[in-house]
Amino acid sequence: MPAWLSDRDRPWLRDLLDEARAAIGRPWTELARQWRRSDPDPRAGRRAAIAQHAVLAHLRGTAAVPRLAHVRQALFALAANGTPTATAVATIAKQQGVPTDQLLAQLFADLPGERRVAWPPPPFDPSFVILLSNRALAQGMLRHATTAELTLQGAARTVLRTAWLHGNGLVVQALHDDRADLRWRRDSTSRSTRSLTALVPTLPWARRYTLRASCRIGHEAGTLVLTTGDALLPGPEPRHFDSALERNFARDFAAEASAWRLLREPVPIQLAHGLAFPDFEVHRASDGTRWRLEIAGLREPAALPRKLALLADPQTILCLPRAHLSPELRANARILPFGRRVIASEVLAALDRMSPAEDGG
Repeated sequence: MPAWLSDRDRPWLRDLLDEARAAIGRPWTELARQWRRSDPDPRAGRRAAIAQHAVLAHLRGTAAVPRLAHVRQALFALAANGTPTATAVATIAKQQGVPTDQLLAQLFADLPGERRVAWPPPPFDPSFVILLSNRALAQGMLRHATTAELTLQGAARTVLRTAWLHGNGLVVQALHDDRADLRWRRDSTSRSTRSLTALVPTLPWARRYTLRASCRIGHEAGTLVLTTGDALLPGPEPRHFDSALERNFARDFAAEASAWRLLREPVPIQLAHGLAFPDFEVHRASDGTRWRLEIAGLREPAALPRKLALLADPQTILCLPRAHLSPELRANARILPFGRRVIASEVLAALDRMSPAEDGG
């Protein structure tokens, strides 16, 4: 079982952050050595190690990095030409406008272990460290995974794009109306495992997810389960909408269609040439009716055939610019023409026409 951090850890995490704040301006490695040599906090137990690791990694990643490579290069060039060390240091210090002792103290401050601790921008408090540590713990365990299965609803494009950018390894096993089932298997490269750990920050952006990974750590084997609601730090927020057209429609539809729920980045559609990612899913909770909705501004008219290919899925509705539609396409019940914006009431009327009547309605 992972040693997850929770609100019970806030007292000793506050003290841990006070120690980190006291190290501002000192090399990162000094703080790391201090924590390695200090007596373990009895309130933290084995959770202290993962919290210290997460805090140190965050401080190192957010530290300002001085540009000193050119300074070292100039200094070493003088020394290589026979200039005495003291003279070379004094010459470069004068050029940089700093005292010689300061130049020597900061000469290697851009190297990862020598970067000076600086306080990151907020939030950086115990609540943040809890989520940050849990994410690092989950990623650390997934580095020992051999196989994994992921069930996903929402954020499908974000998750799959992240997996592909980090070396793929994640394949679509099955597509259902309400979820995608994905499978991962470790290969002989470390890049394969990185593609799995890179998914962890994207998972909290999904509406629902369950990741089951078979892990072997030393002589022990077990299944790590991550699921909706776990206290993991989300990664950077994915781009919510691809265009103002989508953003305006989502706002208008939410205001008018109280019986329907709008989901961003739903289950992809399997087409002959690969996967397609509709913009939205609309779901009527009262009877489970689902439609996928694609809004295409068609800034490139040549993209029209690719958009029309989505109609191969019988539960997909296309919203397309009226100016690009022939009379034949306008007659298609699953193609909704629009002018300058997609009218939410027109989409809602089309959904009511094409969906079975609600029970009791």
